[in-house]
Amino acid sequence: MKKQRIVLVDDHELVRIGLKSLLERHPQFDVVGEAGSAREALEQVESLKPDVVVMDIRLPGESGIEATEKITTQFPECRVIILTSYGDDDLILRAVRAGAAGYVLKQ
Repeated sequence: MKKQRIVLVDDHELVRIGLKSLLERHPQFDVVGEAGSAREALEQVESLKPDVVVMDIRLPGESGIEATEKITTQFPECRVIILTSYGDDDLILRAVRAGAAGYVLKQ
């Protein structure tokens, strides 16, 4: 079975550490990169070519929604899953329109 290569994007390092720990318990997942901003996320996706990006919506500088749109446009084979603590319907709709494949609340 091919492992899913994952990049984690969240401006809180503790969140990234926790997610990485949870995901790496499953042999089908391989966390290959981490980023704390939209700019770093784009750099990671370009250099690492992951299968999946787990993206926070609230990031310093550009939002995760803006980064999602850039990633899904430039790297259509990469899927973006939005992970956020905001359950706002407008944000969900904006994320899906930007190309997000899914939306998960941090709770």
